[in-house]
Amino acid sequence: MSTANNPTPEASATESSAFLRAVTAFGQLQPVVTSRAVVNLQGARLLDSGVQIDANLHDTLISHRLTARIDECLVSVPMVNAAVLREAAEALMDRMPFFGLMGPPGRTRGMVLQVIGDIPLPAPMAFQLTLARATRPGMFEHAVQMALLCAHLVREGGAPLHEMTTAASAGLLHDMGMLCIDAKLLDSSNALSGDERRPLYMHPFTSSMFVARFPAYPKEVVRAVFEHHELLDGSGYPRGLAGAAISPLGRLLSLAEVVTAMFDGARQHPLQRVSLLLRMSPARFDAALVPSIHRLLRAAPGPAADDAAGRADSLADSLKHLEAQALLLTAWHDAVLATAPTLSAPAKAVLSAVAEQADTLQRMLFEAGITPEQLGMLMRDAAEDPSYAVDLWVLARELHWHLGATAHQLHRRWKAAAGGQALPDALVAWVDDVARLVAPV
Repeated sequence: MSTANNPTPEASATESSAFLRAVTAFGQLQPVVTSRAVVNLQGARLLDSGVQIDANLHDTLISHRLTARIDECLVSVPMVNAAVLREAAEALMDRMPFFGLMGPPGRTRGMVLQVIGDIPLPAPMAFQLTLARATRPGMFEHAVQMALLCAHLVREGGAPLHEMTTAASAGLLHDMGMLCIDAKLLDSSNALSGDERRPLYMHPFTSSMFVARFPAYPKEVVRAVFEHHELLDGSGYPRGLAGAAISPLGRLLSLAEVVTAMFDGARQHPLQRVSLLLRMSPARFDAALVPSIHRLLRAAPGPAADDAAGRADSLADSLKHLEAQALLLTAWHDAVLATAPTLSAPAKAVLSAVAEQADTLQRMLFEAGITPEQLGMLMRDAAEDPSYAVDLWVLARELHWHLGATAHQLHRRWKAAAGGQALPDALVAWVDDVARLVAPV
């Protein structure tokens, strides 16, 4: 893990402009004051202890390198503490049945809440969580979801309480680096350029460096935070690690990350999305952990019939998207066959790695019966069975995302490992077709 311990300069910049904007904007919501003097590297005192922070101080702070990171110099009242975390976790379990299964009322819930309350919270980390809760409530809720699911997965494996707390700590803190990304960028519905994507791909570095500052968190937590977007098949980021190169806690965190992402407030039918995700990408996740998720899915209540009937997209639209996706996947295989003989060995290796994911997507369509000959029958069956209509809707939406991710992965891997050979015209055309299909609908 030398990468996490020796980050690039961008990864160690706690005082990024976005972070300072978030901090100074936070001062407009509740009091934020300096707990000690803020001093630059030249020894000049910029702010005395007890100064209230507001948006007017952003330019002053961003223009200096400080002797201590800014979050080590600030306090706010009230701050996130053990009681706040327990309250947030219990409220989440009460409101969302899937997470409630991780802590059913009684002894188990008490144990889970104890674990959440035992997560170490050095003052700067408590400040960051307070900042997230006030300015990015969705991020804070996601952090609590991750803490619960990570603790649950470890408990399912028979681990003692202190290991549950270690896993919950990694889950709670894995995304702290997102505070260094402009919130407007995260909220944008437009496709992001390469430069705009870079902070997103950097956030595991930044998050791990936030955590590494504090001896209260074991090295395995720092490493897992760095790895939380890595996947066993090597298709993750930021380093494209694969297999045994990812730590056990990193594997757990990456599975928990994709599961909890399905419960984003903007997503419909999260249970079906999780089930489909695990079936679509079995090689990406630790096979020893996945059964725990399936047990939660089986125990969770299914969608109500009226929810299925009132879904946002019509069944006809879902089938139209599925048909277009099937045609694109056929076009992918045609492009691969046409270009493979002209490629160098490194370029062929890149194409082979990406083709595995495309093959998985096509197999999901075949298993669902998505062929021109079957569409009429699917329309009839789904009209008679609302739950099946939901499955098709979820399949269309998830394939929509996965096709875009596959095209992006092709670009990323090709640039990194194809030995300088240009991406063939047929594959460039395919990537462009994917971009048109996955544009916001």
